[in-house]
Amino acid sequence: MDSEIDAIKYVSISSAQRAEALVMLVSQEPTSERPGRIATIVTALRAGDVSASTLVGAERDERLTAVAWGQILPGKTVLLWPPRLAANESELVGDQLQRFLDSRLEAAAIRMAQAVLPDRGHRDAQRLERVGYRHVADLLYLVSQLDRVDAGRGEFDLDFVQYTPDERGRLGELVERTYINTLDIPALDGIREMHDILDGYEQIGEFSPDRWFFIQSNGADVGCLLLNDHPGQQQWELVYMGIVPERRGSGWGRQVTRFAQRLAKEAGRRRLILAVDASNDPAVSAYTKAGFFELLRRSVFLKIFTA
Repeated sequence: MDSEIDAIKYVSISSAQRAEALVMLVSQEPTSERPGRIATIVTALRAGDVSASTLVGAERDERLTAVAWGQILPGKTVLLWPPRLAANESELVGDQLQRFLDSRLEAAAIRMAQAVLPDRGHRDAQRLERVGYRHVADLLYLVSQLDRVDAGRGEFDLDFVQYTPDERGRLGELVERTYINTLDIPALDGIREMHDILDGYEQIGEFSPDRWFFIQSNGADVGCLLLNDHPGQQQWELVYMGIVPERRGSGWGRQVTRFAQRLAKEAGRRRLILAVDASNDPAVSAYTKAGFFELLRRSVFLKIFTA
């Protein structure tokens, strides 16, 4: 077995191998998720976002026998596509390929890599834990069907002031305040610079500053609401909502959610979607009371790279 493992070479995928590698990458995905995965890859290819340094493979006798991809996202973040192995290939090859990919990510000055998996018992989860990743959260993906929601035009105790790009510093400081003692994936706190975080938020779906808001009470900033559009899916996404710690417990989460639902509905969208840490009971409760329901659940694994 050792001699067979020693015969493996770990390489960047060449342009001639790319089509074969990408087919291998999605071939083992659940049938229901395969079209979405393929669409993601096609979009990345068209945008020139499939980096040669982070699409890697294992070769045995010049034959591609495993492939993995670190999809580089804004904000020095990578979304991990874990190793996919040819039939009868050793799991050890998958482990070594993941370590090889991680070395490439670190060399590219990536700050963190994350994988979103079906559950903690998944074989990919076991591999990632073997090579230094850790489970940091279970995410609930929630959806509000806006035709079933009466968002109304009632009065709000809060004011929603549209963000403009020249207020990026103000927004960054406010987001940072809302992260204090957060219940939403607290393991992420302090890992990235705020400008990288905002870059990441802007790249989710389609960004427009008129869908981002400062939340104010009596003229003071008390939180923020960031909404982005997914026109192809006829839905908006609640990318981030946060309240500063000293003003939590005021019951404002329901108001903010209702405001977001109203805007999305007025924009002609069918759904409002979001992801929330399953352990964040106050947020989950607020969203459920606002008519959201669980679409699916996923486990998040994370690895931090030193600068």
